[in-house]
Amino acid sequence: MGEMVLRTEKGGYARNDVLAKVDAYNTLILAIDEMRLSDAAVNAELEKIRNMPLNKAKGFIFAGSGFSVEDTDNYIKELEETIMHKIML
Repeated sequence: MGEMVLRTEKGGYARNDVLAKVDAYNTLILAIDEMRLSDAAVNAELEKIRNMPLNKAKGFIFAGSGFSVEDTDNYIKELEETIMHKIML
């Protein structure tokens, strides 16, 4: 998987939410690679990550600037596909 660049846009996802969710996905991928989790644990962790919120960035009056919704959604889809590929092996 190549390195993803997330653009910034008004009304995008809050940076902290995106970074927390992406970090959780990457931590899960590392745990799968190191075979530290059972299938049940992987599925439970994946469900927990999927339920992590991605709120829109807030500004004072108008929408704040955050990570691009499209870029973030595509990146998360890639992370999910990576996990699915790894657990199918």
